[in-house]
Amino acid sequence: MNPTERTLQVLEYIMAAGPGPVKQVDIARDCGLSPSTLNRIVKSLSDWGYLFRTSEKYCVRNFRLERNVPMSEDYLARLDSTMRALSAELGVSAEVVVVAGHELLWHSKTGHPDPDVVIRANVGFRRSLYELDVLAQLYLSRIDWEEVEARFYTDGFFSTVRQPGQDISWLPINEVRALLDDMRQRVFAADLEGNHVGIRRFATVIEDPEGKFLHLLTLADSAAKATDDEERYRSALLAAREQLSELVYTESAAKRLRPKHHTLPLKGG
Repeated sequence: MNPTERTLQVLEYIMAAGPGPVKQVDIARDCGLSPSTLNRIVKSLSDWGYLFRTSEKYCVRNFRLERNVPMSEDYLARLDSTMRALSAELGVSAEVVVVAGHELLWHSKTGHPDPDVVIRANVGFRRSLYELDVLAQLYLSRIDWEEVEARFYTDGFFSTVRQPGQDISWLPINEVRALLDDMRQRVFAADLEGNHVGIRRFATVIEDPEGKFLHLLTLADSAAKATDDEERYRSALLAAREQLSELVYTESAAKRLRPKHHTLPLKGG
């Protein structure tokens, strides 16, 4: 690895290790770096204020670093070409949706070929995971229920299906759990009807070799047209999922060293 790659490896390692102190000797061992090389990297990071070094040669991070889609440039390029191919073949808008905290984040998208179809969710758009549509369900179903309870206020989920002017329909905990349990074994899901601007979404979930959520790949189309094409959308998304999964399994990013130090997940509520 070149010096930049070694620095990035150290940054990723320390970020993944959590907010607590990490031993320099462990960083060097797990990243395969010599003590002198690590000392140079740590000194530069501490001089710039990204790390605090204790007298016992522990490092405490003072930064946040994460990739929205934790894969390489090659994967992102393939993802982009996949979205464009789906959009051209099916006449839809293709989207990549990631998760940021308690929100869905629109990472990238293609425009809808029909200018009369208005899709308001542009790149950078965020929407709460508490709005329990199929996108939120696909993500949350990849998490154990105990973790959902720890990270989310489970009385705060609400249905996306409501009439204009109708109050928010809060979902009881047992119904939320039943929805997620039903979704857990599925890799494709579709909105039952259009949203308030007449758009339906169809989605599949992309995971790493260990089953960890990476992102959603979705198709957005007018509800009227989508009703007749749902099976085409399903087949196309599942084929794209298979191709992307093959690349995920060979990605070097999926084989990066994991830190030996972890912290408990932050409790929500």
